[in-house]
Amino acid sequence: MSSTTITITKSKGTNYKQWATEMALLFKQKQVYGIIKGYDDKPEGPAANMPTTEKATFNDWMNSHGVARSTILLRIKQRIQAEYTVVDNQKMLREKLASAYKPQL
Repeated sequence: MSSTTITITKSKGTNYKQWATEMALLFKQKQVYGIIKGYDDKPEGPAANMPTTEKATFNDWMNSHGVARSTILLRIKQRIQAEYTVVDNQKMLREKLASAYKPQL
């Protein structure tokens, strides 16, 4: 089975709509779309007595969250990226980018 490579035009601030659509496709390919859309709510943090399966679920979620955040940052122009690198929450990062660059109707 061959996989399709998705080419994303880096966001430069003026192409938000196209970029956001391409990013949604990439998130689906990377299997992190559920986190992006809020379908996969963050599980509770690991406790010392938490079963191994629950710890694995938490770790998987955190890994996917990191993949989503990194994917976003790597797909924006460096001059914009520098401003948003400090945002460590992928949901907040998406919201800030949308607020700054999504065309207002």
